[in-house]
Amino acid sequence: IRTFEKYYLRAREHVDIAPGFSVLELGPGDSILSGLVACSMGASQAWLVDAGAFAGTDVAACHRTLALLKQAGYRDLGLHDVTSVDDVLRRTNVSYLTHGTASLADIPDASIDFFWSQVVLEHVQHDEFPEFVRQLRRIVKPQGIGVHSVDFRDHLGNALNNLRFSSETWECRAFRNSGFYTNRIRPGAMLSLFKDACFDVEVVDETYWPEIPTPRSAMARHFRELPDSELRLAEYEILLRPR
Repeated sequence: IRTFEKYYLRAREHVDIAPGFSVLELGPGDSILSGLVACSMGASQAWLVDAGAFAGTDVAACHRTLALLKQAGYRDLGLHDVTSVDDVLRRTNVSYLTHGTASLADIPDASIDFFWSQVVLEHVQHDEFPEFVRQLRRIVKPQGIGVHSVDFRDHLGNALNNLRFSSETWECRAFRNSGFYTNRIRPGAMLSLFKDACFDVEVVDETYWPEIPTPRSAMARHFRELPDSELRLAEYEILLRPR
């Protein structure tokens, strides 16, 4: 609940999101609960898109979340009698899609008011990222808004050890399926990809390392010559709006 509130309220600082809005979460992970939260806060439709069917199927978690939402003063969805997660999805108009970038093609043009993700964009495969961004731009309404946090740390030691490898090694099947894969798109390059797809981009928060955490000399050649600002930036939060 708090995670959805954080991103939703950040978006509402910049645009008016009217009740009945449609929402897309990229990478919901191990549950579909953000869809319930969105609906309780006024969404009429939610899409949850992930690269696999990772969400749990325990309906008890849905009931606990519904109870907490009611305690917090949000809308009662009237789901006290649901007995399965599939039933929850059907009755809340939440679509759980599990084929990653390909699933975005199932969402109609200009249908999303608010889209968000929490440290997910860095996991979209490198060669899929341009199509991923193009699909996002297609499905967002003209007045839509996205809020995304992106983590540029590696998933090996919270440094930049992922930059030690050549592209050939890093993008091989074994590494892509390793569990620690990130696309290694650097902060500035990611902003450029969104701009090229006709998004206006605003960086609203940044976290920097005090110094580059992995020696330049240990990095693959095409990363060594990047400016310090590209290698010290550990995480940022960005707003995306159609241009």
